Amino acid sequence: MKSIFSFKVYAVAFHVKQMIRFYRYCEKMQQTVYVYGKSKVEQIHQLPELLSVLIANLSRDEECLVVVEGDKAGQLKNVLATLRKRMVLENKAVCFA
Repeated sequence: MKSIFSFKVYAVAFHVKQMIRFYRYCEKMQQTVYVYGKSKVEQIHQLPELLSVLIANLSRDEECLVVVEGDKAGQLKNVLATLRKRMVLENKAVCFA
């Protein structure tokens, strides 16, 4: 059974590395990814498309919405939480190095 989850991406907190990792998991699990900007919705088919759509949306607005649809969307929600924690730890390591 398909399920969905969504999260906002903010321009001030956007990390390319984090989104690349996340999208790779989406590809492995064969989930569908959409990016909702203020004026349109785009289904994402490849990583470069995700990055260009996010950058285009975030250059115009402060935020956009990423929606993941599929039978493993719940698992990806946990993956995203782990990636966010890892990113915080990496940023702290850089600050203290």
